[in-house]
Amino acid sequence: MKNIEILIGSPRKKGNTFTLADILSKTLSKEGASISLDFLYDYQIDPCIDCRACKKNDLECALEDDMHLIYEKIEKCDLLIIGTPIYWYGPTAQAKLFIDRLRTYFVNKKMIGKKIAVILAAGSGPGDCDLTIEMFKRICNCLGMVYLGEVVSESYDIGDALNDVNAVSSINILSEAIFRALDN
Repeated sequence: MKNIEILIGSPRKKGNTFTLADILSKTLSKEGASISLDFLYDYQIDPCIDCRACKKNDLECALEDDMHLIYEKIEKCDLLIIGTPIYWYGPTAQAKLFIDRLRTYFVNKKMIGKKIAVILAAGSGPGDCDLTIEMFKRICNCLGMVYLGEVVSESYDIGDALNDVNAVSSINILSEAIFRALDN
């Protein structure tokens, strides 16, 4: 059984990002995947302070916050899915805190080969997501992760994602890519 960790960077627990992640998780569960879904806003994640402890000794982050709980989850999963609404052409502040704390993996190399996908909800749609998609692709390249793709939704008000036919169709396409990647 494949373990999939979904991290939602939205402050809304029933918002569009969650809705898309929920559809994707149900699709993946039908095929036997074990899904864990967590909201980043439920965790205390401190900002990276460039102390560089992660580049010395045990190659781990020295900050004592809830990020260590998240590190455990993402290191154990076969696939990491990160969902975030787009705020000013980028991820939410909480999602960005999480992203910055991935720095520890630059030296310890624990993410090499880890598969990742992204879910993005943006009020103006895909045109507002290009910078965030590029950011995730570059992070994956830097950390040796395998970027499997994204689901992008034009959704602003809660419930808009369910009406975005392109996003729902993209979930099916991404699901297929995920299963092909996890079977290899």
